[in-house]
Amino acid sequence: MIANKRIIFIRYGELTLKGKNRGDFTKCLFRNIRFALKQFPKIHILNEYDATEINGYIKTQETKIIEILKRVSGISLIIPATKTTKKWSSLTKAIITQCQTYQNHSFTFKVKAKRADKNYPLNSMEIAQRMGGEVLRQFSNFKVDVHQPQIEIIIEIRQSYALFYFNKIKGMGGFPLGINGRVLLLMSGGIDSPVAGYLLMKKGLHVDFLTFISPPHTDERALEKVRQLKNILTLNNKITLAKLFIVNFTKIQHEISHIANHSYQITIMRRYFIKIAMHLADKYHYDAIATGESLGQVASQTVESLTTIQNVVKDKMILRPLLTYDKNEIIALAKSINTYDTSILPYADACSLFVPAHPTTKPKIAVAQVLEDQLELLADIYHNTIAKYIKIE
Repeated sequence: MIANKRIIFIRYGELTLKGKNRGDFTKCLFRNIRFALKQFPKIHILNEYDATEINGYIKTQETKIIEILKRVSGISLIIPATKTTKKWSSLTKAIITQCQTYQNHSFTFKVKAKRADKNYPLNSMEIAQRMGGEVLRQFSNFKVDVHQPQIEIIIEIRQSYALFYFNKIKGMGGFPLGINGRVLLLMSGGIDSPVAGYLLMKKGLHVDFLTFISPPHTDERALEKVRQLKNILTLNNKITLAKLFIVNFTKIQHEISHIANHSYQITIMRRYFIKIAMHLADKYHYDAIATGESLGQVASQTVESLTTIQNVVKDKMILRPLLTYDKNEIIALAKSINTYDTSILPYADACSLFVPAHPTTKPKIAVAQVLEDQLELLADIYHNTIAKYIKIE
């Protein structure tokens, strides 16, 4: 006989559409959940066909576990629930006990039932109606509202047990982290690139981070911002172990500052950001590189600028998850994932300090290449940088 047991029930959402590949996706999600919750050694994680069950934790840990699960991509719903026997009297008693939490207030409610066990003597509608009657008999301050109830009591009759819960928490959705490959994200300390990182992770990509510093022009606190943003995105490496590549870009930046046409300075600088990203992607076998660029947001993000900048890429895709987002949408996302307050700290990054007064919005590939060739030391400085001035944390 199943005693009342507090569990967290996880629904998969989009993964159920994966057909023959579904098993690979659910196994990957199962591994990710296990990794994310490794700080709770006594919990049990059980994989079912359409869900995952987490049990064995103490009640005071439930909120913390849920907060971690909300950042595990591939989870559609997180359901704090009670698992009990299918026997009607036991199920009723357990639900009435939980309803007592609300007995000192007036509440509207609705009962909804799902019946996976088709041999159960009551169908879904009968379960809902009978349980609604049981609740009304016990609590005179409760009233039924089938349209907009304050409390929704959901009962699931599964093959070997019953489950009930009063609320569902929306998960991150998307696909399990790592199932779609590995990507290297160029991340400044601004608002956009951390949001891009979140969206890439949601799509099942393992994300490592690349940032550029220009000491003594950039403050150490600018780099610390990037570290903090990485930690926010990974929950301090609880949901994934992510690398941070730190490139000292000072020597390249000084050489680029001697460019004949200063309106191309940001274009050439970003071309070298991408060249370094490509070098690392090849060396460490990333499937793609990514940026937080949004079309038309600044001079270096026009169609012409993006085309000229990405011309240095030969055999890798550049992912730009924010390409069609406007700034208000990006800010809203940043606030929802808790990166915004860190991103707006007033410490300038390598890019923002060297923007020319009048950057070109329509750079040409041929012109950029000529300007680079005129800087006779640039190629040597680039090779020296990738050999000596990249640190990995």
